Amino acid sequence: MVTRLMMCALLLLLGSCGLRQPPELRVAVDASFHPAVEALRQGFEADCDCRLRITAGASGLLYGQIRAGEPFDLFLSADSARPVLLEKAGLTVPASRQTYARGQLALWVSREISTDKSSGFSTLTAKLARTDAALTPRQLILLLGRGKHKVVVADPQLAPDGDAAVKMLKKLRLWPRMRGRVIYAGHAGHAKILLHQGQGDMGLIPYGQALATGNRGQFMRIPAHFYPPIHQQMVILRSTRERALAIRLLQYLGSDEVQQQLAELGFLAAE
Repeated sequence: MVTRLMMCALLLLLGSCGLRQPPELRVAVDASFHPAVEALRQGFEADCDCRLRITAGASGLLYGQIRAGEPFDLFLSADSARPVLLEKAGLTVPASRQTYARGQLALWVSREISTDKSSGFSTLTAKLARTDAALTPRQLILLLGRGKHKVVVADPQLAPDGDAAVKMLKKLRLWPRMRGRVIYAGHAGHAKILLHQGQGDMGLIPYGQALATGNRGQFMRIPAHFYPPIHQQMVILRSTRERALAIRLLQYLGSDEVQQQLAELGFLAAE
C-alpha cells in the first residue's frame, strides 16, 4: 500500500514538472508600436522559450500605471520624455534607457473620400497612391484644409503621435480652421478603430498603424520633417523579477536584424 502511494506521488510530481509554464515578461507598449511588437514577438519567444504579456495603450496612461505600481517589466514608450521621468524617479534599471525606433505619421483617408470624383481628393490621393512620392506641404494643406471632414487624432496629452500631429497642424497654420473638426482618440489603436467605424473621414495616425488597417482606406506617409522627431525609448523597470529576460528583449529590439525590419513595420531605425 505504501509503495503504491509513493508511486502515485512520484507520477504526480513528474506530471507537474511536465506542465511547467515558461517564464513571462510583462511589457507595457505604446499602442503605436503594438502591431510591430506583435509581428516581432514570435522570434523572441522562440529564442528565449518565454512568453510576452503585452499591455498596449497611450504612453501617458501606461506611465501613470507604472507610477502607481503596476508590475510591468519593460516600458516601450512612444517618446523619450516619460522614460526620462521614470529614470529620474529611480524607477528604472540603470543604463537601460535606449531608443528602439523612430515613429512616423501617416494621413489616412476613407475610401468614400478617396473615390469621390466630385471633389479634388480622388485625383490627388490616386496620384499619391500610385507613387512613393512624399506629400508636400501644399498637398497636405489641400487635403486637410478643404471641406468639413472630421479628422481623427490621438489625444496629444497622452499619445506622442497625437502631440506630433497637433504640432504639425499648428506649424502649417491649419489648426485654427481644423480644431473644431478634430476627433480625439485615446491612443493610436483607438484612432484606427474610430476610422474603421466611420467616425472620422481622415486620420493623422502612426504609419505603423496605417499599414495595419488593410484596404479599408488609403494612406500616405507624411515626411518626417513636417513634425517634431518621435524618438521612441524603452526602459527596464526596477521592480522587474525577470531582469535577465528583460535585458534580452532590450537587446533583441536593438539588434541589427530587428532594426532592419522596422521599415516594413512603419518605423525608422533608432539611429
